Amino acid sequence: MPPRQRPNPAVIANQVLPLLFVILYSSGYVASKIGIAYTDPFTFQTLRLAAPVPLFLSIIFLIKAEWHNKPIEVFHVCVTGILIHGFCFTGMLIAYEWGMDVGTVGLIMALHPALASVGAIAFLGERFSFKLILGLLLGTIGVLLVVNQKANLDNNTYSGVLLTVLCLFSMVAGVLYQKRFIAHMNLMTGSLIQHLSALIPVFGLMLAFEPMVINWSVPLLGSLLWLSVVLSLGSWVLFYILIRSGDISRSQSYFFLGPPITVLLAWIFFDEGFGSYFMFNLSLIVVGILIVTRHKAPKVIETQTPEESMARSR
Repeated sequence: MPPRQRPNPAVIANQVLPLLFVILYSSGYVASKIGIAYTDPFTFQTLRLAAPVPLFLSIIFLIKAEWHNKPIEVFHVCVTGILIHGFCFTGMLIAYEWGMDVGTVGLIMALHPALASVGAIAFLGERFSFKLILGLLLGTIGVLLVVNQKANLDNNTYSGVLLTVLCLFSMVAGVLYQKRFIAHMNLMTGSLIQHLSALIPVFGLMLAFEPMVINWSVPLLGSLLWLSVVLSLGSWVLFYILIRSGDISRSQSYFFLGPPITVLLAWIFFDEGFGSYFMFNLSLIVVGILIVTRHKAPKVIETQTPEESMARSR
């Protein structure tokens, strides 16, 4: 009897990391909705961006991570930080305050795989594929149908929808910009710079437009802890690993898993319902994911020993 072949850790990582990222990323919508009930958007985002800074500094000191010493690299990192952590995530908090529910915001944001993939083909020279376009089209149609159904059920305001769409384009711009100019940024020092670059304008907006009243509570602290540690340190590090390891189209396609996870979490935490055609629309999204992720042989995420990982971070 031939010896049993051991599973390849690299292949397992290639399959598990994207799913883990999407679950963590989807939970951020719920945590943000919980936290925004206890303070104003700019105040909450200021807390959320400032909270992980000591953690980033501690890790950077422990592993002796390398800083970006070229001004142009720091500039590129700052631009991505402002686009993603500044405008996009702050805008979603304002959309919640304007009456948008968690499920609808998450579903609109799930459209960014399609936009990012088209942008990567147009601006980054990634390979065009009819299967890729078909998969993205099916996924986009599924998301649009669910958004339309939920919008009818929840009667969301047009202003909230428009703001969420602007957040969507900000996310796409940030992802494409990072892939184009600073794809290999240091995960720790780069993330710290991104948070600080977004913190400065958000802090200024808080001082200018909000009373800075915070109703401290266990849910608020739990929300900040989850967003600051799990989201800022966990999910986004995973996302940048995915950007490094493969093309934009495959990395972004996993975001189509966000709608069912987000809607499920919204139902659990906020009792947000979904319509009778949800499963059909969800099936379009899942089929789109399968087509996009299999349109060519996947690039396997490299696995490293702790010593190798530490050496690369320096």
